[in-house]
Amino acid sequence: MQPLDPENRATSLWDCKKVCVARTFNYLSDAFNCKYQYHLQAAKVVDYRLHVNNKRRADETEAKGQEQYLTHYKPLIIETWALRLLKTDKNRTIISTEPIARIDVEGAGCEICCDPGTREEHTEQGDLPTTDMYRQCSVCNRTYHGTCLKLLQCYKEEDRNNIDAQSDWSCPACHDLSLDEKKLGHMHHKLTWSPTWEPNELMHSWQAFGK
Repeated sequence: MQPLDPENRATSLWDCKKVCVARTFNYLSDAFNCKYQYHLQAAKVVDYRLHVNNKRRADETEAKGQEQYLTHYKPLIIETWALRLLKTDKNRTIISTEPIARIDVEGAGCEICCDPGTREEHTEQGDLPTTDMYRQCSVCNRTYHGTCLKLLQCYKEEDRNNIDAQSDWSCPACHDLSLDEKKLGHMHHKLTWSPTWEPNELMHSWQAFGK
């Protein structure tokens, strides 16, 4: 992770996921599946096919038969910038969108790394579980690992005890907002889309497919 711009930390933190997508992924479907893998929940699988794609991507060397499953997903809540990107994805047809305040959304993972799991401390005795689950912002309701915030240089280790002691904590993206801005909150979107064909690999890698 690259440290955030100290002169523009609030905006940089809020746009962290958006910037990561732009820098890391060449294909929209890869970005979508990676960044929302902990949020995507399969509702049901309705069909199966063995698909051979003759129009291969640049990173694919040969056409191979791929087992795919036609999958319905539960509604997903995403940011405005992600919705704009998703509308350009030819593999997904959006059925409905509904604006929703971020403060009304329960986060499923760290906003920076997207991982819903804990962070572990590495010591000479081995990996020790820590209390670094999340801190949840009382304004935007987004959740963060303390470790991830430190990697972005939003905080230092000596700030940890003071942050942990706060029952009403504002993340660096919301800390300097006015009272009116805090009440308004950031808007997200709850959306549904038509069933999509998903590769067999997801049946093994995503918990939702095993249900």
